[in-house]
Amino acid sequence: MNVAIFGATGRTGRAVLDEALNRGHHVVALTRSPDKLKVDDENLEVVAGNVLDPKAVEKVIHGQDAVISVLGAGMGRTTLRTEGTRQIVRAMERAGVKRLVSQSVFGLGDSASTLPLYWKALVKPLILRNAYRDHAGQEAAIAASDLDWTITRPVSLRDWDPSGHYQHGPAAAMSDITLKIGLADLARFTLDQLESDQYLREMPGISY
Repeated sequence: MNVAIFGATGRTGRAVLDEALNRGHHVVALTRSPDKLKVDDENLEVVAGNVLDPKAVEKVIHGQDAVISVLGAGMGRTTLRTEGTRQIVRAMERAGVKRLVSQSVFGLGDSASTLPLYWKALVKPLILRNAYRDHAGQEAAIAASDLDWTITRPVSLRDWDPSGHYQHGPAAAMSDITLKIGLADLARFTLDQLESDQYLREMPGISY
C-alpha cells in the first residue's frame, strides 16, 4: 500500500513509520526536518515541507492509497494539529484519497467520563488543556469530512517493548485501564486500521 505519513519524526511517528515499513508499505513522509529521519529503506520517500503548506501537503498525498496523521505539537498553546489536519483533509478530498487514520488523545468525547478524578481535575484542565483543545479541533475537522476515517485515542505513551495485549474500542467497553500504552503496540494498532474497517468513522480508545 502507498501511505503518506504526517508527523513521522515524532515519538509516535517514528514507531508508526517503522511499523509501516516493516509491513512492506511504501511510505511518503512530509517533515520540516528531513535530517531527523535517519532511515535507510527503499520504500521510504522523505519530502521536506510543512503540514501548514497546502502545496506541500497535496504533493505528498497525491497518488497515495491512505494517510496516517500522528501530528505532535507538545503541551504549549498551539493550533498545529487542528490547522494541519484541515490541510490534510482538504488535500485528501481534492486528490480523491479516502482512508485516513489520525491520532488524537484519550479523554475526549465518550472517553472523557472514564478518566480518573485526578486526570479530570488536574491533568486535562491544567497540564494538558492546550493539547486537548487542539486535539478537539482536529477531531472536529475530520468528523466533518466525507473521508473514511478512524481516529485513535491513545493514553499516556511509553517506550516499552510490544506486548500485543491491550484494550481498544469504545471507552464504555474498556475496563480497569492503566492510562498507559507502549509506542510499539500503538503503532501496530494504527497500522492495523489500514487493513480493517472495524472502526470506520469511529474513535476507539487504546490502553493497557
